[in-house]
Amino acid sequence: MHATHTPSAAVRPVPAFSTARVPPELRLPAWEEHNADALIALKCRTREGEEFRAREDNLQLGRVHLARVRSTAHSVERSLDLIGQQPTGAVALFVSLHGEALFEQAGRRQILRPGDLLVCDADGHFVRGFADGLDELALRVDRRVLPEEARSPAPGEPLIIRRSEASPYGRAIARLVGRAVDGHDPTPPDEQTIVDLLSVLVSDGAVRPHVLHRALACAHVEDRLRDPRLSATEVAQAVGISVRQLTRVFADMGKTFPRHVLGRRLDLAHNLLTGPDAPTLSTAGVAARCGFRSTAHFSQTFQERFGIAAGELRRAAAKRC
Repeated sequence: MHATHTPSAAVRPVPAFSTARVPPELRLPAWEEHNADALIALKCRTREGEEFRAREDNLQLGRVHLARVRSTAHSVERSLDLIGQQPTGAVALFVSLHGEALFEQAGRRQILRPGDLLVCDADGHFVRGFADGLDELALRVDRRVLPEEARSPAPGEPLIIRRSEASPYGRAIARLVGRAVDGHDPTPPDEQTIVDLLSVLVSDGAVRPHVLHRALACAHVEDRLRDPRLSATEVAQAVGISVRQLTRVFADMGKTFPRHVLGRRLDLAHNLLTGPDAPTLSTAGVAARCGFRSTAHFSQTFQERFGIAAGELRRAAAKRC
């Protein structure tokens, strides 16, 4: 009998939180409580007389927490009291999707527009305002998983990457986080890829070259994971290195390029087969959706990896639904 293994990314979905069924007078306290548990403890305020509505979709990957946050107009403060009471030890990243957002820290005020990225110390005092409502992606990463040279920004040193700067690392992290918290067809990303991309951003590229290459290579794999035509040649060209260099990048991770792609496809399949749509899926359908050319190869490698047949896992998940 095989031992059962879980996916390499310890994905822990958190049920979507919405204020829709919360009495109006209790919505702000409920919103604050949810954010303190799922993301970052904040003090929230609205203009007098305005009704507050909000929704947050969360996903936890080990020490990486992802969210999509939507709400009506309000402001938030990460106060010194909250930092002392509920420290995170984390770096936070926000990607604005719609509207303008104010960010104020250490006496400096900045306006973020759709497509802009903000990276800051989650344990630094800041104020954010959303006069036209809020729609953004949020990311919290434990500092301890970042390399030493990437553990800034320090308090008072936020990093803002404008959409016009067209940072490939910023665009990649926004795509990965966005897909992960997409309610229609969520794709849990590889945790190490998120960490690598954030490391490059906050260190302004001052990480070892193989981390730079690994971040973009793995991000491209995440983008094309479902395509059976994905190849080492394609990924190397996307990163701007040779296939031989790409081979070394993955060797530094203790694996080969094909094994990395296979592992991520199996992680994706496991997520589908244990998700809410499991009763409607077939083994062949999952294999095709996850980039496998052969259902037989998928079934064999899935059982070898997880110690359970794909169909058996699907039926067990269906009974729980």
